Amino acid sequence: MTSRIRSFLAELKRRKVYRVAVVYAVVAFAIWQAADFVLPAARVPDWAPTLVLVLTLLGFPIALVLAWALELTPEGIRVTPPAEPPDSTAAGDEAPSGAPAIKPDKRVVARQPVDDRPCVVVLPFANLSGDPENEFFSDGVTEDIMARLAGIRGLRVISRTTAMTYKGSQRNLPQIAAELGAQAVVEGTVRRSAERVRVTAQLIAADRDEHLWAETYDRVLEDVFAVQSDVAENIARALRAELTPGERERLQRKPTENLKAYELCLKGVRIGESLHPEALSQSEGYFREAMALDPGYARAYAGLAGTLGLRAYLGDVPPGELFPQLRAVANEAIRLDPGCGEAHAALAYVALWYEWDWAKVDREIETALEINPDDPWALGFRGFSLMKSERFVEAEAAMRKAVRLDPLSPLRATELAELCAFTGRPEEGIAILDSVLHRDPQSYNARTWRGLCHLYAGNLGAAASDLDEAISIVGGLPLPMALRGVVHAYSDETERARQIFEELRARAREEYLDPYCLFTLSFAIDGLDAAFPYLRRAIDTRSIFVTFLRVTPRYRELRSDPRFLNALRTIWPDDF
Repeated sequence: MTSRIRSFLAELKRRKVYRVAVVYAVVAFAIWQAADFVLPAARVPDWAPTLVLVLTLLGFPIALVLAWALELTPEGIRVTPPAEPPDSTAAGDEAPSGAPAIKPDKRVVARQPVDDRPCVVVLPFANLSGDPENEFFSDGVTEDIMARLAGIRGLRVISRTTAMTYKGSQRNLPQIAAELGAQAVVEGTVRRSAERVRVTAQLIAADRDEHLWAETYDRVLEDVFAVQSDVAENIARALRAELTPGERERLQRKPTENLKAYELCLKGVRIGESLHPEALSQSEGYFREAMALDPGYARAYAGLAGTLGLRAYLGDVPPGELFPQLRAVANEAIRLDPGCGEAHAALAYVALWYEWDWAKVDREIETALEINPDDPWALGFRGFSLMKSERFVEAEAAMRKAVRLDPLSPLRATELAELCAFTGRPEEGIAILDSVLHRDPQSYNARTWRGLCHLYAGNLGAAASDLDEAISIVGGLPLPMALRGVVHAYSDETERARQIFEELRARAREEYLDPYCLFTLSFAIDGLDAAFPYLRRAIDTRSIFVTFLRVTPRYRELRSDPRFLNALRTIWPDDF
């Protein structure tokens, strides 16, 4: 009840009702004084001063209502817009018994800059080869055209992850463009036969369904990269996007001489996005095979670096084993191609997750965005790193831009939901992840984070259900198991929580198991004294999850403990 009163009073202040009340009272008092002096001299009836008093009193609530409903802006009078969604608590008056009390965090109101560049979406080119094995090849033509267009600063390109969800869609082009906020649509076909390839491409103005450009290419297979370059350059010209000399040079660059390596990279990128352990292992294999076929293929090294970065998030490989590999392949990609933005983003992963070098994180992300300002991966990771340093307004701006560029990406949406969870808005995070899981019910990452959002919102039953489902999707990964134990602990099911803890501890004696998982569960069961040795071990082994210590709501109360504060200083030495 108290929080509702505070919210109401804050809304009165936001709508300037207090200010109007004070000004009205001062003006009314001045009118009364003037009436007492002027009206008798004007020989008006005796009841006139009383009428003035009554009218000004009646006008007072009217002025307050108008102040609530309207506001004066440089553009004139307009209806006052509603407030941004208020910060919510993870467990308020209605939180279940035992749920952690989460305090609202810093206010997040991110204003998005206007982007007036032409927005284009490249839809998946249809495979007309009659051979399902060529599906990756036709998708690769699509994706390379997207990548080349994305390197042009004068265009805004809807990302590959989102565009590929329209593969086989029966929606008409204007409808797709409206859904994505695109002014132009590229579509086409690919027919591969023996050593030749036939590519058709057309650019359509979405608002009037009119062709702006179209071309058919019939070339030997080795010329496919030249075809992609020509398509991208013609699209840029049709949309009146000026090319810098550097952009023109990158458009003409041939990534590899080995088409087999090229196709292996396409498979590696596609399969690795699921964040499923088996898929990531398969993706890693494709990239390593491509590297063996063409040791000078920068994209293969960058792809492997990205896959290893995603693998780190599962917490089933020692960081000291994984991150040096990641750093080495990312550096090799940059040596082969200094303009490889994905590799610079991968070095930012290493700097954040493993080195805790926050200045390097910023440098590498800036470099990646200089190469491709609209790279949703780099933008999303910039938001992620800013979030970890509690720079929430800047983080949300970066994340929302990434989501605009890649609106159907489960990873980009999940990052934004995480920020909502950490800034006292778990219900907003739940809504975001509902959409992700509607499209892909088997998304382990989204399922796990929706469980956490439910936990922070005090919905323990829903949290348990989501985490159980996440465990069923990926088997015995330690993080969802530990979080399931946390839910047991906050549901007064302490014995079941201890059983999970002992099971994880036994596994840790036989295999690598991220110590943070033991810390987070031990803390929920027995508090910091019992859990701190596991936290110390997690920091010593450079667990990637320790970077969540600063923003996880249930750890904020621990900052008064010198041991926990020293842990934060180890990771963020300049901030604590």
